[in-house]
Amino acid sequence: MLNILIVDDNADKTANIKNLIYEIPEINKKDIKVVPDIKSASLALMEDDNYDLLLLDLFIPFEFGDDPSPEIGVDFLNEIQIDDDKKVPYHIIGITAHVDQIDEYQGDFDKSLWHLIEYIDGVEDWKDVLKNKIEYLIKSKKQIKNEIISKLNFDVAIITALRKPELAHVLKLEIDWLEKKYDNDDMTLYHIGQINKSDGGTIRLVAAAAPQMGMCAASVLSMKLIHKFRPKYLIMCGIAAGIEDSCEMGDILINEEVWDGASGKISTTTEGEHLFLPDPRHKVLDEKLKERFLDLKMSRKYLDEIRTNYIANKPAGALNIQIGPLASVPAVIQNNKQIEELQKHSRKLIGIEMESYGVFYSAGQCSEPKPQAISFKSVCDFANEDKNDFWQDYAAYTSANYMYQIIVNELDF
Repeated sequence: MLNILIVDDNADKTANIKNLIYEIPEINKKDIKVVPDIKSASLALMEDDNYDLLLLDLFIPFEFGDDPSPEIGVDFLNEIQIDDDKKVPYHIIGITAHVDQIDEYQGDFDKSLWHLIEYIDGVEDWKDVLKNKIEYLIKSKKQIKNEIISKLNFDVAIITALRKPELAHVLKLEIDWLEKKYDNDDMTLYHIGQINKSDGGTIRLVAAAAPQMGMCAASVLSMKLIHKFRPKYLIMCGIAAGIEDSCEMGDILINEEVWDGASGKISTTTEGEHLFLPDPRHKVLDEKLKERFLDLKMSRKYLDEIRTNYIANKPAGALNIQIGPLASVPAVIQNNKQIEELQKHSRKLIGIEMESYGVFYSAGQCSEPKPQAISFKSVCDFANEDKNDFWQDYAAYTSANYMYQIIVNELDF
């Protein structure tokens, strides 16, 4: 809960401080770092993540083994506030066993609203003061975190790999979108929206397109969406290559699992031939969601209406859902042999694309609360020699509109 840096060269005193801190349930031992001198403390403030609390021994050496001096500790206090290379701790407490010199240096702490505590071995007063301060910091940090989450807690984050036609069709949905950029150093353009449900409830959404195709860009954008908006669902929407004879153009692919098609080892046979030894890493769809999608597949709910409402050219066949394994690969495939190689490792493969594994991986690796990942990718080609862009718009339309119906009518918020 709190990252704490203790700067103290007295082993017994440090042990007593740590034992007191360990009594606080919210404190994790791995979040406490101890250094014996100012040189090590300076490096910690430059190299480590921000510390919530710095506990500084007033009489401290610059380098371990040197003579300690209160001036060294005070100089370090002043240096922290003017050195841009150091990450300023959120709070600083001085703690010294030299109680006869507290009055002399109290002002150096008071001027920055820090505290200087008397440490007397065998006396409990310092323990009460330090414990109360740490518990206050924990309570404050929890409150700040809860306020941030309540302000940025979204129901759905939508990610696409392309601005056109994928994100374009998401932005055409019956949602009032507002464009927003959050930080000067974040180039992503976010689209904030809200769906007002008939029962009076609302669904908060954010959508964004990655700057390029592929798992790397999708993973980075997924983490940004998760970190900034804390969505309950992280949904990938867009186009993919389907497996010929198992689906039709525009069919919506929902992965019950997704795997990295490029994970493995490249080797050479004794005859000198190229050999790829796959080591697929699978990410799976939530079982409850999978069962819901299987029911929707059987009922064909939403599908005919979505197909009918598309006003441009569309395939002659009905629109369907395909549920099964999906492979994410690092490049666009236009080769039947490559498809056959992928099918050797997943004979029920329904499609091939470039991003969904990165989205599912990010959802699984982020901090709590983790979103549930879903991928709706519609078939725009069959990754063979006849591959072209003719059906991309229709596929982007079917995936976006089916996703919309699922968000409004089927997901639990």
